[in-house]
Amino acid sequence: MGAMASTNGRVRRAASEWQGLVKRYVEGGRSRAAFCRAEGISASTLALWERKLGLEKRRTPRREFIELEPSRPEFPGGWVFEIELPDGRMARFRG
Repeated sequence: MGAMASTNGRVRRAASEWQGLVKRYVEGGRSRAAFCRAEGISASTLALWERKLGLEKRRTPRREFIELEPSRPEFPGGWVFEIELPDGRMARFRG
C-alpha cells in the first residue's frame, strides 16, 4: 500500500513506508532539514518515527574548540590542512 492523501490534504504513509524513509535518513549523510525538504515530509514527524522505530540517527557529540599549532613553524613551505566533508566539499586551511 502506497502513500495516500487524507481528507485534510496530508499524505498518510504506512509504518513500512516510514521505516524505509527513516532508514534512508539514518544511513544517509544529509541533515534532517535537508532530507525532509527533499522528501517533502515534516522534520517533527520524521523524528517521531525515528523514536517509534528505535532508529535514531547517532549524533556526533559536540567537542570543545582545540587550537592546533604546527609542530615545525619554521617549515619553509607553510602548511596545508584539508578536510573532506560528507557531501564531497573540501575545506582547506593554509598557514
